[in-house]
Amino acid sequence: DIIDVLTKKLVAEGKTETKYFSDSRPVLSEAEATSRAIYMAKIADAPLFVVHVTNEEAARAIRDAYNEGLSIYGETCTHYMMLNDENLGKPNFEGAKYVCNPPLRPQADVDFMWEAINKGWLTSVSSDHCAIMGGFAEGKVKGKDDFSKIPPGSPGVQERLYMLWTYGVETGRISRQKFVEVCCTTPAKVCGIYPQKGDIMVGSDADIVVFDPNYRGTISNKDSLSGSDYCTYEGFEQKGIAEKVFLRGKLVAENGKFTGEIGRGKQVMSKPYAYCYDKFEK
Repeated sequence: DIIDVLTKKLVAEGKTETKYFSDSRPVLSEAEATSRAIYMAKIADAPLFVVHVTNEEAARAIRDAYNEGLSIYGETCTHYMMLNDENLGKPNFEGAKYVCNPPLRPQADVDFMWEAINKGWLTSVSSDHCAIMGGFAEGKVKGKDDFSKIPPGSPGVQERLYMLWTYGVETGRISRQKFVEVCCTTPAKVCGIYPQKGDIMVGSDADIVVFDPNYRGTISNKDSLSGSDYCTYEGFEQKGIAEKVFLRGKLVAENGKFTGEIGRGKQVMSKPYAYCYDKFEK
């Protein structure tokens, strides 16, 4: 309701440029929704996993609930750790490339996402990959005269590990252990597929990435495998690269090329009452 009211108000005032998108979905609307979900989970005595956290207020609400003893966890996304809301104001409609839900936030919140991950207040980092049908040229352009008509979402699954390694591990913001924890282990636990996934141990699936930390390059859409006509992190420095990827012990990708068998993938069923129903350390 908050978003609907604010969007209609902005459009009525003629504020339809992409730079106003974040004003239609302010920090307080996300913080309110997060707090409301936490209270509902507490009443129902149910676990809660809050996805796509973008700001300090929402992250602190999750932290406080967890410290209270509740099974409440939070996740943020790569773009909320790498990009701020100034990108929405880029000229020539370039800002539309960064329209996503929730919207990008001020730099202070971007910095806080790193702190929240490092301190364990947020426990996972996803890509929220969304390569819009038609991409930028045919998809995003639908909202050229009205931000409320821009299809939200941006591609980023291929760049997630590289952004976290380059701007997290290489800069000392997070440790290598934290890198693995938020990208692999904790998501598997939350989704109820651990230890089949998310760990290297006897009995696990042997899904392994051989990562070369010495690689140096630049992120470019020409290297993307997502099919989108633009890259959210175009021009960003890249340190490290996935040399080989093994699925259940079999090589399926090497040097950016798929080498596996089509159809080798298997559906992995989530276990009921898994780790997300209790604190991980228990």
